[in-house]
Amino acid sequence: MPEHEGKTEQATPRKKQKAREKGQVARSREIISLAATAGIIFIFYFAGNTFMRDISALTGRLLGLGYGRDPIAVMRLASVETFRMVMPFLGLAVSLALVSGAVQGGFLVSPPTLEMETLNPINGLKRIFSLTGLAQFLKSLLKFSLGGVLFFFLVKKMLAILPFTAAMDVIQIKEVTGNLVAKSVISAFTLFFALAAVDYLYQKWSFERSLRMSKEEIKEEHRETEGDPLVKARIKSLQKEMARRRMMQEVQKATVVITNPTHIAVALRYKKDEIPAPKVIAKGAGFVAEKIKETGRKYRIPIVEDKPLARALYRLKINSVIPEELYRAVAKILAYIYQLRGIA
Repeated sequence: MPEHEGKTEQATPRKKQKAREKGQVARSREIISLAATAGIIFIFYFAGNTFMRDISALTGRLLGLGYGRDPIAVMRLASVETFRMVMPFLGLAVSLALVSGAVQGGFLVSPPTLEMETLNPINGLKRIFSLTGLAQFLKSLLKFSLGGVLFFFLVKKMLAILPFTAAMDVIQIKEVTGNLVAKSVISAFTLFFALAAVDYLYQKWSFERSLRMSKEEIKEEHRETEGDPLVKARIKSLQKEMARRRMMQEVQKATVVITNPTHIAVALRYKKDEIPAPKVIAKGAGFVAEKIKETGRKYRIPIVEDKPLARALYRLKINSVIPEELYRAVAKILAYIYQLRGIA
């Protein structure tokens, strides 16, 4: 189909959520209709006798009022009593319809929206002659055919037992007829339940198919949610540059710079009355290491070469104090520097 050309990718969770917010979920109307019908038949099976007695009683009361004398009272009584008798059937039918709909797609409350595309007669014709329209036609034809076949067999069985009813009393006729109708209803529900199950699977497949996306749509959605990768990379680069500049400004406060000597440089700061132990205030490798050494020379900070110590210090995070196992090695370097500066 043209509308699905190029849309080969499964819908993303975001698109599914948007469709759900619009009230678009995979649902079979056949299951909802079947559930509502089952509710009506269920309550009629258990309360049918009571319902028929109420109908008879209502008819008697209406005839007792007299149509000519008070027609308004007749209409009022008929409306109220009919509503009272029908409400249990309608209530259960509506409840089961809501539950069956919720089981398929959950409870949804979405505001009605008017889409101009639905008013376009050309789009309406496209829907009629689309795969969905064909499926609806075949489904209706199948339902009509199944209903016709069931009705045919029901009439055939009734005609077959009709000659035997002459020798039966009213109770026996009622029992035979009831059994026949019950079997017919069970057969009908079995067939239509199978049809509803197949329809649900088709609706689910059709719905997932309608939500498919093209690779370009997925990329566009990713840009909307995660941001443009180029912009993000640029921001990240700027953040790194700003962090590097701040780190370079800290180098001028260093007590010593320990190097690899060519690949690694780590700047340490230590003040007795300020921090309990020396801490790493800058570190870098390659070009950054050269900039640290250059800054150190600019501000006359001692630069000491110690390959093992430089590697060990490079593993530490910025602004973290050195671990106890490095105290001795760093203390020797600090003592040497203090000796050169004449600090006790």
